[in-house]
Amino acid sequence: MITLPVSSQSASQLRSKKMELKTDDFIKLMVTQLQHQDPMEPAKNQELLAQMSQIGQLQSSTTMQEMLKGLSLQNQIGSSGQLIGKMVAGLDAQDEQTTGLVTSVRVQDNQVYLELDNGNTLRMDRVTAIAPAPTTATTGSVK
Repeated sequence: MITLPVSSQSASQLRSKKMELKTDDFIKLMVTQLQHQDPMEPAKNQELLAQMSQIGQLQSSTTMQEMLKGLSLQNQIGSSGQLIGKMVAGLDAQDEQTTGLVTSVRVQDNQVYLELDNGNTLRMDRVTAIAPAPTTATTGSVK
């Protein structure tokens, strides 16, 4: 059985998620607004409906965005799996050209990485060329 390493989220990713506004935050804001409104000039129903509609749109947009990220990642995993055993070229993390035979694929921090036979790692979105694996010397070939 093959086990793949699972990475935890970085501290900066966790901080940014805490700073994001969620649907609940907007509902709390709307309730607070209603509680502290001027009783002589209450909020109009149309304004409240518009705010509720915006909250619903925000929630739908956020859900769709997360689903698209997941689909994109699954697509990259499937595509990268097809590269195992093939030669690839691309730019590594230091923007240096690297080539090698893909030996495995891993996912880390929502990015797909190709592990190469020379020990290098290449991010899937940094691949610039793909070629069949070199064949070993064949005997009896016609010249």
